[in-house]
Amino acid sequence: MRILFLGLIIFVLVGCSNERTDLELFVTTTKAQHVAHIPTVKKAPRFEHYPYQAELLRSPFVPPSRELTEEAVDLSKNCLQPNLKRRKGQLETYALDNLKMRGTLSSNGKVWALIEAGADSVYQVGVGEHLGLYHGKIVNVTKQHVNIVELIPDGSGCWTERVSTMELTSK
Repeated sequence: MRILFLGLIIFVLVGCSNERTDLELFVTTTKAQHVAHIPTVKKAPRFEHYPYQAELLRSPFVPPSRELTEEAVDLSKNCLQPNLKRRKGQLETYALDNLKMRGTLSSNGKVWALIEAGADSVYQVGVGEHLGLYHGKIVNVTKQHVNIVELIPDGSGCWTERVSTMELTSK
C-alpha cells in the first residue's frame, strides 16, 4: 500500500513542471485580440439656478392658520348665509367622507341614523341635526340613507346649498 501511495505522489510531482509557455502565449494573444470597449461618458447637464420666489407665501407642508380658513360672511348682501353664532356639534368637526352610516333606530314613527365617526364613536342623529364641515343639516333619514343639505361658500360672501347623501354601509 505504501508503494502505491509513494508512486502516486511521484506521478503528481512529475506532472507539475515549469512548462507554462503555451499558457502564457494564450493569455498574451487573447489580450492582444480583445480590446475592451468602454463607452464615452455623457456630458453632465448644465445646472440652471432658479430663485425661490414663494418665501412670502404659506408653506404647503404647514397647516393653514385659523384666520386663513375663517368663513367669510358678508352681511350687507341679501343672500343665503349660515348661522355662525350657532354652537357647533361634535359631528361638525368631521368631513362627510370621514363619517359612515352604520344603521338606523326607529320609535313612534321617527327614524334616527347611527353615524360612525372614528374607530370607537357612534352617534345617533335625526332630522334637523348638523354634521360635516360645511354646516350640513340632516333633512331626511331613511333605513338606507341620510339626506344632508350643506352650505358651501362661493367666495363672494354668499353661500350655496349642496345636497349630499350618506348611504348605509357595512364593515
